[in-house]
Amino acid sequence: MLHIPGQYSGGETAEYRWTQTKAELEVRVPLPAGLADGSVTCEILPRSFAVRAGEEAVAVGGELAAVVVVDDSLWSVERDGSRAEAVLSLRKAVAELWPRLLASDAEEAAEPRLLDGLERKAPTDKNELLRQAKERAKGALDGPSKAVQHVVEGRSGERIALNASGLPPLPVITLRKCTECEVVLGEGVAAVKLLVEGCVNTTVAVNGKVLTETIELWQCEGVAVKIASAMRTVQLDACSGVKLQYARAADFDRCLTAGVFDLALSFADAPSLDGEVDLGTLRAQMPDKGLSAETDQFISRHVEGALLTELIVRLSNDFPTTEREVADFAAKTRMKSDKIDEVVQGMLGSSLGRELSGAERQQMVEMVKSQSEAAAKAQHTAEGTAAGRHLARVEFKKAAGNEAFKAGEYQQAAVAYTEALSLAASGPEDCGEGGTVDPAIASATRCNRAACFLKLGRYAQAREDAEAAAALQPSYAKAHFRLALALQAEEKFPEAVAAFNKALQLEPKNKEAAAGLRMAEVQATRQRRQQQQ
Repeated sequence: MLHIPGQYSGGETAEYRWTQTKAELEVRVPLPAGLADGSVTCEILPRSFAVRAGEEAVAVGGELAAVVVVDDSLWSVERDGSRAEAVLSLRKAVAELWPRLLASDAEEAAEPRLLDGLERKAPTDKNELLRQAKERAKGALDGPSKAVQHVVEGRSGERIALNASGLPPLPVITLRKCTECEVVLGEGVAAVKLLVEGCVNTTVAVNGKVLTETIELWQCEGVAVKIASAMRTVQLDACSGVKLQYARAADFDRCLTAGVFDLALSFADAPSLDGEVDLGTLRAQMPDKGLSAETDQFISRHVEGALLTELIVRLSNDFPTTEREVADFAAKTRMKSDKIDEVVQGMLGSSLGRELSGAERQQMVEMVKSQSEAAAKAQHTAEGTAAGRHLARVEFKKAAGNEAFKAGEYQQAAVAYTEALSLAASGPEDCGEGGTVDPAIASATRCNRAACFLKLGRYAQAREDAEAAAALQPSYAKAHFRLALALQAEEKFPEAVAAFNKALQLEPKNKEAAAGLRMAEVQATRQRRQQQQ
């Protein structure tokens, strides 16, 4: 059974963990390391179950809290590296939530917890539903991740103190459209991320901790950020007159900018590392690049004792980098003349080479050298194009989504993937047909956003993205797998079976798809029976 956070409930003990829907439940029992599948047995009865591992007595089992339908229940052994679990999928005789798995377990006073750790608080009327919907739209609800949006918006001429006592746990702090304000993030605050959007002539003092060590500024003018804690990454888009004032240079790693004018970076303990970033100056320094405020991105870092700002380009292997690093890469990867000679001599020493005339042998030498030089030139040309820089921008947004997803920030990840898709659809003309990027990149991004929507319980949107990803790249197994998950969550079980089958056809060793297929087949059979009654 494949669960989606926020919809199911269950519990966990030292011997097993279990999850449930109203109609079904799943029990997972960890097995000893090195145990063969044939050594595991499981007995499922209407009112009890028992899992045995090897020749030992019952590892886990007992009387169930209610009755299950044996014919519609199944079990299997799932492995992930050295870890193995016995997985029981049980069909309830009566569709209802169980307060416990075993009759001997203590019954909780409250309902079972949800998988995301939230307490179940069922709305009692339409007004409550509407209130929750509005809060969710504002990002105020604590969703599958524990981070909570805290927005300070539309303030003018105020001193705003953000202290731990007035903030939710793990806040994502957004300062939006504040003018001539002084904002202080207190020393006791531990925020997930700091976002500054559309602020003018405002000072932000960061004395507390930002867990991701990241701050983002967008469409800001005359904003000064005073940083007294680790802030390794700063990203600025469409800003002017911003000042980043670090107390310690060691707290800084990189600054990413796009469409930024008159940015000043200063370091109180190392003034020699101070520097400025200005798109107008960069355009004058690189007149042949045709730099765009919308798509071209720069990275500023300390290199050899000074602040160095470089244009981000894209290697032919899709890795975003800079022209300086491209040169190093090319020096390491370009075929040297002595290596070419070795290759040619190896070819000439073969049976084919022995049959060639002297002129033909020389022609082969020239051909291999020419191909090497042409390949190096083609790579350099591709890396310096507007299309290459545009692709780097798309890839950066996609990578930001990946990082947010890993951190459990599914809403933030979905936003980053949406930005990547928007950029991908509006690239320069030499970026591909219609100005769009490689379909494989768009497909992967849609597939990743589908995963976000699955985590957020937005199944229709997940299905649409997964369908689009599969259409762009029909051989992409992950797209078909996530399509199957979305269809299963929407209780479209026959379609889910087909999607799981397609995923397994493309990736036969996908254990999650195999487990999902088994459950979807059972669910489809049950659904068919219910419709026939």
